[in-house]
Amino acid sequence: MPMVHIQATIFLDKRYWVGTFERTDKEGYAVARHIFGGEPTDSEVYEFVLTHYQELKFGEPKEFTLEIKHMNPKRLQREVRREMERIKETTKPSTFAQDYIREEIEKKKLQSKKESSEDKQARKEEQFALRQQKKKEKQRGH
Repeated sequence: MPMVHIQATIFLDKRYWVGTFERTDKEGYAVARHIFGGEPTDSEVYEFVLTHYQELKFGEPKEFTLEIKHMNPKRLQREVRREMERIKETTKPSTFAQDYIREEIEKKKLQSKKESSEDKQARKEEQFALRQQKKKEKQRGH
């Protein structure tokens, strides 16, 4: 039986409570996102996982490796403090799951842009062909 690890994280994103579901299996790492709206209770999250987990749309599996580097504890503490100060000054911290979701959104944007441009081009070609046909019909009548 294949080994699958699933982790759910519920957090407040501006006005809505959002659930991030991370799945790690033999294919790789994938993330799905679900907006709950109001703050869900533990029982509501559990019920959602039992009933609607199959409906979640996970992105493409992505390969990743976890590298653990051993550092001097004092150096590590300084690095963490610097990183925390940098985060406070700039923006919120970004997790691997959030980066993954951002990449998926960008892919979907590019794909939809490509499809819409192809549709637009096809419509233009149809209209051109229709105009050409009307020109020929007008010429035949005279």
